[in-house]
Amino acid sequence: MTTRSFHFKNAPKKGASGFAGPSSALLKSQAQQRNHSEKLPANKVFLQQASLAILENDFAKARQVLDQAVSFYPQDPAIRRMSGDIHLQQNSYDNALMEYMECVGINPLDTKALCSIGKLLLLLGKENDAKGFFLAAHRTKPMEVFSAYSLIHTCMAVSDWSIFDTMPKLLQLGDKAPLDVKPFALLAVTDNPGLHKTRVSARAKTIAKNVKENKKFNHTTVKGRKIRLGFFSSDFFNHATMLLLGRFFEMVDRERFEVCLYDYGTQRENEIQQRVKETSDIYHNVLDLNDGELAELARQDGIDVAIDMKGYTKDARLGVFVSRVAPVQVSYLGYPGTTGMSNMDYFVADEVTVPQAMRRHFSEKILYMPHCYQPNDNSRPLPEFSSDRAAHGLPEDKFVFCSMNNPNKVTPQEFNVWMKLLHEVPDSVLWLLAPTEFLQQNLLHEAEARGIDAERLVFAGRVRMSEHMERMQHADLFLDAFNCNAHTTASEAVWSGLPLVTKAGEQFAARVAASILTAIECEDLVTTTVEEYHDLALKLATDPEALAEVKQRLKDNLHTTPLYDSEAYVRDFENLMEKAILRYEEGLRPKHMSLN
Repeated sequence: MTTRSFHFKNAPKKGASGFAGPSSALLKSQAQQRNHSEKLPANKVFLQQASLAILENDFAKARQVLDQAVSFYPQDPAIRRMSGDIHLQQNSYDNALMEYMECVGINPLDTKALCSIGKLLLLLGKENDAKGFFLAAHRTKPMEVFSAYSLIHTCMAVSDWSIFDTMPKLLQLGDKAPLDVKPFALLAVTDNPGLHKTRVSARAKTIAKNVKENKKFNHTTVKGRKIRLGFFSSDFFNHATMLLLGRFFEMVDRERFEVCLYDYGTQRENEIQQRVKETSDIYHNVLDLNDGELAELARQDGIDVAIDMKGYTKDARLGVFVSRVAPVQVSYLGYPGTTGMSNMDYFVADEVTVPQAMRRHFSEKILYMPHCYQPNDNSRPLPEFSSDRAAHGLPEDKFVFCSMNNPNKVTPQEFNVWMKLLHEVPDSVLWLLAPTEFLQQNLLHEAEARGIDAERLVFAGRVRMSEHMERMQHADLFLDAFNCNAHTTASEAVWSGLPLVTKAGEQFAARVAASILTAIECEDLVTTTVEEYHDLALKLATDPEALAEVKQRLKDNLHTTPLYDSEAYVRDFENLMEKAILRYEEGLRPKHMSLN
């Protein structure tokens, strides 16, 4: 493995503040000159310069511009707010809060400042407090998109479903400002792949507006040499993505491929990161590079296939791929939906998650894995019982339904079914992931509104992965969420021997658990309607022999079916990447491809 140092011909020299730059007088002079030519006020020019730097992920440059802007315009709320946003991006929470409070002091009805405080509180894990600020902003300006979508996201995080009556109107607001739509929040509240594609495509066009696509590569044929795969992520640590991948990078055939990792995560010197670092051929810590510099670095490395593992999740860097860093660009694993980007060539899926009729909801062409698109690590230890039900607050003599999905995935639709099941199976409880008191209180309120007593709900907190895998063995049946299924959690349940009932929906995110169950040859646990979902769950809860047969089949199939055949998965993935780059070399446009 090589860890490379690098420099750029045109990169600005670094100084004490990150990047050396012009003096304050020169900055103001430049702003005034631009004002004269473009008839923009100087404060707007500062904001424009900072915005361009942010779009390029050049936060050091944005920080410099905004520090100067604040000194000239201390009462400009937009400048103070953007300054706070950069502090937030740089994990300087106290300074961010000070800037936001300055905005509120200037204008107590500044909805953007209220939302910024809410955003900061979310990062601090104070979801309920954040909801209050988003709600205040939404009530002040009901048509503002960012506050509406932030409110949706935060209400879902705390299981406050009071917004569902107005959900269609809230979602419609996204037509006005696609950059303010939270794509992942959208997936959790509606199973509408057409709407999702519309929203992210508009967002992608906005991201690409000021970026020129590079189409020229000094590319030599991969025939007779190793294919260079570049993986881009901020999740090379104890993250769900890496738990799925496990030994993936170690198992890549080094006779045919080289692995290059571009790590822009903030976590350093953790065990998993060190492991992937040692098993890669080239590793770069690129956290401090802006998008242009990162793209240039990848081109210098001669990447053949660039693989984005973030999409629209936290710390995404899609701007890097807008400029095109490799002849072939692939969206993989991190985000369960289309990027909407015209120059993201492929999306890795399977026949269950993206059947032929659903391809129209993707801007990318589909690379079909022969089984489940999701990798799994068969070297992880099987969980062993090290506790009893009482240790988790569970009754020893009752049937335990569970849903260990993140709370933001649960909607009133599936909760209605779960409450109906509790009525029909009186000797049962529902075990839910609900790590905070206000989340628990909201769920208890919803249960009681449906005639279910508080003692029928049992709550689980967040624990270490080994404990989580062990505790799931105490449940009898996992009940999946609808719009956004269990993904990593579904394969964890299966690995723990816990049967899972899912409903396959329309969008990719609503079909992942179906893919996992199909790959382990338990497709009879996949339903397609709410009624089928309810009936199957009820049968398994009231027919001990049927449930025992499913549990035994899961156990028997664990090492004989494709889901946990990690080695075969890597070979299939490699072959798809090879097909994609060879097609490029033939001068052909991307197309839907499988290994058949």
